[in-house]
Amino acid sequence: MDILKDFGMRMKELRLKAGITQEALSIRAELDRSYIGAVERGEKNLSLLNIEKIACALDVDLSYFFGDERFAPRSSSLKRELKRPLDSRFICHADPVSQVIAWKITGPLSEHDVREVARVIKSRTLLLNKGEVRLLIDNQPMMVDGLPFVFSPEVYDVWEELQMWLLPYLSRVAVLCNSRFMKNQLDRLTKRSGIAGISLHIYSPDPARNIREALAFLGIEADPFAAVPGTEPEEAGSV
Repeated sequence: MDILKDFGMRMKELRLKAGITQEALSIRAELDRSYIGAVERGEKNLSLLNIEKIACALDVDLSYFFGDERFAPRSSSLKRELKRPLDSRFICHADPVSQVIAWKITGPLSEHDVREVARVIKSRTLLLNKGEVRLLIDNQPMMVDGLPFVFSPEVYDVWEELQMWLLPYLSRVAVLCNSRFMKNQLDRLTKRSGIAGISLHIYSPDPARNIREALAFLGIEADPFAAVPGTEPEEAGSV
């Protein structure tokens, strides 16, 4: 395959996976909208500087950009999922004894949703001891039509703000990811927010292995989600 067309297809794939338009990507990359379109069609020979701008705008490392993890385009099912009640997509449990906050995301979140989620997390955090809070975040169920999806850049912006707010309260953070793409984005995000030194992002095809690794990193013996039987939506209504 022609290298320019191959690059353009990969760029479009990651853009669609992130759920942003060509215009939004052009703004984030500080490149012309028509240039982005031409690159995706394989009509432009890019400079290394522009490749770096595009990778940064997509919030992925260059090594990941040229990797082989593939995705289907975002589907209409994702939009339908966003219409489900928030408490069926976000399940949170806080334990003041162990100083652990655990939350699971089982569906897509809009920017509005994640701001409400941030409000809930902050309120739970304020009840715990500063500098001692351990977070366990399970993003593995973020699947639609059997395929993983990741947050939009606007949602990641809110996560970054939340991480910066949480930093003084945290001792360790473990995040279970649904893809290498998500792990790559979170690795970059935590470097910006300042929690990289205390966070671990885990991805493998084995969910049981992932949770064991996360619990070991956090120094927790029992899975906190076991305290929320079945993690049914009704149990999340109190968030």
